[in-house]
Amino acid sequence: MDTQVVPFIRPAAVLELDVVADFACPWSYLGKRSLEQALGQLYGAPARTLRWHGFPLSPQRPVQPASWESYLASRLPPGVAVSDAQQSLAAAGEQLGIHFAFDRLKTLPDTREAHRLVRLAAREGRDSEVVDALFAGFFERGLDIASREVLAQIAREVGLTEATLKAFESSEDAADEVESELRRLRSLGVNAVPNLLINGRILVPGPADANIYVHALDQALFPQSADEQAPARLH
Repeated sequence: MDTQVVPFIRPAAVLELDVVADFACPWSYLGKRSLEQALGQLYGAPARTLRWHGFPLSPQRPVQPASWESYLASRLPPGVAVSDAQQSLAAAGEQLGIHFAFDRLKTLPDTREAHRLVRLAAREGRDSEVVDALFAGFFERGLDIASREVLAQIAREVGLTEATLKAFESSEDAADEVESELRRLRSLGVNAVPNLLINGRILVPGPADANIYVHALDQALFPQSADEQAPARLH
């Protein structure tokens, strides 16, 4: 009897995820939840490292903050109404456990302080929790995440240490890191969010659903198989 021998492809030893996103971008929030859903479908996956790269969409300390509707309109294709887009985003969010409260959003916040808080939280390994709380705080609770006082309250709700709270409230600790990261991303050609880079070789640009992320994760985990079957970069 003939026996078919199927070559075994050893999966990648690590899974490194680099996420470029902003807390004022609804597609970034949807993308994060979709990525989590995709990761939940992996069995026996290697150790995961998720690095958050903040990309503030609002100009630093704008004289007049842009209205939420004008910002959202600038992100939409010609002919798509803001109201229709918000309905579509809300429907997609409900499927992922996100309850968008667009009626509470008035302006596009400067998120640099929020990204600084994430940098500080990363020093105690709590950045993922803070990211979740910031997304929910803005999009579901309508909080002003440009306010240092509001951000400090979110940090306390998450349970960050007193040392981290003090560093956030009484200094500009990590502010240079946020600006340096933003300059670096722009130098690499990043001009919009979200973006996901997996293991330094698989790029998923723009909004994506869980199925696309699963496909990309498979390519990263089994690079030899992916090279034979599909191009490494998703478009």
